[in-house]
Amino acid sequence: MKRILLILLILTSFNLKSQSQKLSLSECIDLAIENNENLKNSILEEKISKALSNEYLSIGFPQINFDGGIKYNHEVPKSLLDISRFMPGVPEGTEQEVQFGQAYDGRVDLFVNQMIFNGSYFVGLSAAKELVKLSEKMTERNVIDIHESVSKAYYTTLNTKSRVDLVDSNIDRLDALLKQTKSLYENGFVEKLDLDRIQVSFNNLKSEKIKADRLYDLSLAVLKFQIGISVDKKIELIEEFNEELVTAFTFDLNEFDYSKRIEYSILQTDKNLKFYELKNNRSQYLPQVYANYNYGYNTSASQSNIFFESDRWKKFGTFGLQVIVPIFDGFLKRSRINQSKFKIEQVENQMLFLERSINLQINQSLAAYQNSKESLKIASENLVLAQDVYFASEKKYAQGVGSNLELIDSNNSLKIAQNQYYNSLYESIISIIDIKKTLGILMN
Repeated sequence: MKRILLILLILTSFNLKSQSQKLSLSECIDLAIENNENLKNSILEEKISKALSNEYLSIGFPQINFDGGIKYNHEVPKSLLDISRFMPGVPEGTEQEVQFGQAYDGRVDLFVNQMIFNGSYFVGLSAAKELVKLSEKMTERNVIDIHESVSKAYYTTLNTKSRVDLVDSNIDRLDALLKQTKSLYENGFVEKLDLDRIQVSFNNLKSEKIKADRLYDLSLAVLKFQIGISVDKKIELIEEFNEELVTAFTFDLNEFDYSKRIEYSILQTDKNLKFYELKNNRSQYLPQVYANYNYGYNTSASQSNIFFESDRWKKFGTFGLQVIVPIFDGFLKRSRINQSKFKIEQVENQMLFLERSINLQINQSLAAYQNSKESLKIASENLVLAQDVYFASEKKYAQGVGSNLELIDSNNSLKIAQNQYYNSLYESIISIIDIKKTLGILMN
């Protein structure tokens, strides 16, 4: 019975491994987001920024410390004093050894320090929040890159799969024609030259089949790498690869805003951080105010057996207020302020350059989209015409009124039209992905 159960478990495990996982584009993107190591590190960096913000916030809370200790003076400090100063009648210069302190002393105290005002602290709080925003935007940029790479890899795989299916259908069609022509040749209705022409075309298709299968396997491996799964795992893509992907796409340039581009948004946050740096340097001219409180007990004794007696521990306490007013630092703060201003100008220049770059990217992506869309329309019309020409040539050949050469020529024209159609369809889909990223709507 145990052996039967073990065999069943092994067979079940084998079946599960051999089953392919069906994946849509959104599911592939979710897997990539879950498995991408760069994104994981970006999320960790985001958590680090939040922890850093909390760390800076803690500076404004009371800083409380407890301090205590016991000390044994095995050699109590001694000094020589001129006792004539304290004892009239004693000749001047008469010295006597005097011991300061006792063999045992101890101290316990509680120290509390509280910041009352520090301009840098309040500026730093705002800067810490902005730093968290920056880390979140860096994570968003990684997610956008994942959307782009996985989408392109997904549709590349669909494109290569359509090529494999296309070659398979062409092989089936030409195989039927080859068998028909062999039958006609054996019965003396066609020459061997006609049969050889079709045989050459059939052999070429088989070679194309091998290349198409390898290209499909390679594109599938790239997709598996992008989504973070094993190359040995079997997957099946369930999205359709047709013109509806192109016709369903719409966009409105009037809704575009530079801040929708994550690169521009990151620069905006960086500019805010530079402004906070400028404010922090300016705040150095303001005074700083701190309050502190100290309370504790101390004692001393000549013998250890009386050291811990409660009446020997004497309490003490202090309350203080510290004010730091900057007066002159050799123009250090002014130099730092100028540096911050220059850094802000640098970011502003980067933003202007990025705006011009985005404008160029929009024009380029729009041109590529329009060109690919027009090419797809022409390729679609040519495909229909090529199919009609081939079927008409095939019909004429079957009826004995068409030539073998005409049929082969129409078959080659059909293959060219099919390849051009799928090339145009693939380029159109890729151009849509590019224009979505350019307009900052890839994840919409």
